[in-house]
Amino acid sequence: MPESFRTLLDKDFADRRLIIVTNREPYIHKKTATGVKVDTPAGGVTAALDDVLKTTGGVWIAWGNGTADREVVNKQSEVEVPPDSPSYSLKRVWLTPSDVDNYYHGYSNRLLWPLSHIAMERVFFRKRFWHAYRRVNRLFADSVLEVIKGESDDLLWVHDYHLCLVPRLIREQLPDITISHFWHIPWPDWSVFRVCPQARELVEGLLGSDLLGFQIPLFVRNFMDCVRELLPEAEIDHHRQRIIYNGQTTELRAYPISIDFDKFDKEASKKTINRTIASLKRQYNIEGQFIGIGVDRLEYTKALIKRLQAIELFFEKYKRFLGRFTFVQIVTATRMKEPYLSYKKAVEDIVEKINKKYRRDHWKPVLYIEKKLSFHELVSFYRMADVGIVSSIYDGMNLVAKEFIASQVDCKGVLILSELAGAAEELDGAVLINPYDVEGFAEQIYRALRMPPDERRQRMESLRALIREKDIYRWITDVLSDMVDISGFKNKKCTYLKDVQAVLNEKVGDRKVFMFLDFDGTLTPIVETPEKAVLSEQMRDTLKRLSEVVPVAVISGRGLDDLRERVAVDGIYYAGNHGAEIYDGENVIISRETELERQRMKELIKRLKDSLGDIDGVILEDKGITTSVHFRRVKVKELSRLVRIFKDIIRDYSETFRVTTGKKVFEIRPLSAWNKGEALQWILQRYGDGRIPIYLGDDVTDEDAFKVVQGRGISIGVGLNCRVDYYLKDYKEVREFLEEVIRWLRR
Repeated sequence: MPESFRTLLDKDFADRRLIIVTNREPYIHKKTATGVKVDTPAGGVTAALDDVLKTTGGVWIAWGNGTADREVVNKQSEVEVPPDSPSYSLKRVWLTPSDVDNYYHGYSNRLLWPLSHIAMERVFFRKRFWHAYRRVNRLFADSVLEVIKGESDDLLWVHDYHLCLVPRLIREQLPDITISHFWHIPWPDWSVFRVCPQARELVEGLLGSDLLGFQIPLFVRNFMDCVRELLPEAEIDHHRQRIIYNGQTTELRAYPISIDFDKFDKEASKKTINRTIASLKRQYNIEGQFIGIGVDRLEYTKALIKRLQAIELFFEKYKRFLGRFTFVQIVTATRMKEPYLSYKKAVEDIVEKINKKYRRDHWKPVLYIEKKLSFHELVSFYRMADVGIVSSIYDGMNLVAKEFIASQVDCKGVLILSELAGAAEELDGAVLINPYDVEGFAEQIYRALRMPPDERRQRMESLRALIREKDIYRWITDVLSDMVDISGFKNKKCTYLKDVQAVLNEKVGDRKVFMFLDFDGTLTPIVETPEKAVLSEQMRDTLKRLSEVVPVAVISGRGLDDLRERVAVDGIYYAGNHGAEIYDGENVIISRETELERQRMKELIKRLKDSLGDIDGVILEDKGITTSVHFRRVKVKELSRLVRIFKDIIRDYSETFRVTTGKKVFEIRPLSAWNKGEALQWILQRYGDGRIPIYLGDDVTDEDAFKVVQGRGISIGVGLNCRVDYYLKDYKEVREFLEEVIRWLRR
């Protein structure tokens, strides 16, 4: 468990409980001939969340479906787990066979699953499915309410498409509780989601959450589009990815899920792994072969038939690989009802057809393994493979791709990945395919097998570095950190600035004020490109009248000349480049900067232009002392490459420059240059005359100023920000606030 992860748990969960709600349970009690046995379902997410609750304590609520589950619980349907060293409670929800058939196999897996994966021909709906879905969601919500009992410090984390209605059901009873929901599968666009008969009810249920997580940014945008169509009364902030509906604010975030990298890496590095690989190759008669690997549930969204069609075409086109390449398809059957039974039969038929067509002596082209492998055996197959194939027609993420990468300690394998899988957004270094383009798919298999060793290693080393950094614990840390921040805000650490006059009377009284204002996102709305930001005439007029009654300073990340030109109000102070250059009405004061820093900045800008020039939408803004790299208009698929290139380059300048991340922008400035807080301090000391500072800002780059103001003035976040004294909703409310300040000062 990473140290940063443990620090989060120790610091923020010492005096609060985490409650996790999932359809499946982390421990299953089963009756056997020798007594009760406890199984732990395979799955990195389940194991990682189990680690969280082992550390923090808390409660896990899930459907109890083990044959001995009822025998081991207490009157509250709870049992302490893990069995060998109990540290948290597992509370079970009991479902009837009819519930399971209609809620799980019916609504969840015959409507929501194919709909979300855009498999429209497989969507099937019955009213009884929906009635059972509502009933079961109510059962889960009631179980949560039995556990929480009004304790608002608890954090509730609900998982996946089975439990869409739970957040709203809980919110109606406990309005102050902090709730997050993570949607593991894709969220389709509106043209698809509108097919759902209960589209509005599902969206309303999810909007009971404070935090709603998806796998990739595309799914966040799709969800916002659906809300716009279904709930015209909802307030949608596309920039901040926030929705306000029925007085409830829901933050939307993309959290690409991952795996326990160290677990796979360590297993693949064991000394015994080579013996296991040799044994498996002998057992399955694949010695001396190029090996491809696919590991999948027997599930139509994994596009196994398309994959096998591509394998067949590969052997037809590239006959030199007959007898030299074996594709190993490992499958597990988890849903043995229609349409999965028919799909299983279709997969087996095409495997038999390919093997019958191309089989030679003791060699067959497709090795089909349908059994549960041990973890050690699975990792052995991953490591021995020359090619790993993931060909989903649509996927939220697909963790098999990441498991294959983590097991490739030799860095000799190539990952072939569907461009329609969520993982394709992150895994720059994989060979991307369109699973519907069977011929192109076959050609990429040939390309992967013929790829030079140096290129294979370079690609795999890059992929492994990414997964090592962004593992399952990083994913959980990101989600929990945001939940803690939201909880802090909800617990009144930050207050909506509603009665301005009352706050000024209480906090300022008869003392004098100095007003400090950010520009982008505070005085103007956030726009696609920096040059489009325009100060309205109404806001300019307000600033002019404000400057007549109180000193005003505008502090921005923009260059000083650009800032002065856009604001165009005389008699106020300006600080550009995040405070590195200041105009006091007569002189320009430039903070500490050396000749070496100037030269290094020129060198850095040239490298960034050369390396990022082929990525559409990147805007490199040279502001003299500082530089901004804007990527608001960069396509989602290019973001991971942009970030990787940027980090690789900036690493060489870590002793010269600091980098802060704003809203779709990297801000680069010399380590010696002033930040917004230092600029505020300098202006206040020279021109403040004992005045109380009031600072308004909307971004992480304003936090240095917020810290300076803390305890001596008033900090105001534009948008929800729990690190400030008060907040306003948007730049429109900023003008209303300033007008209130003017009226108060004139009185």
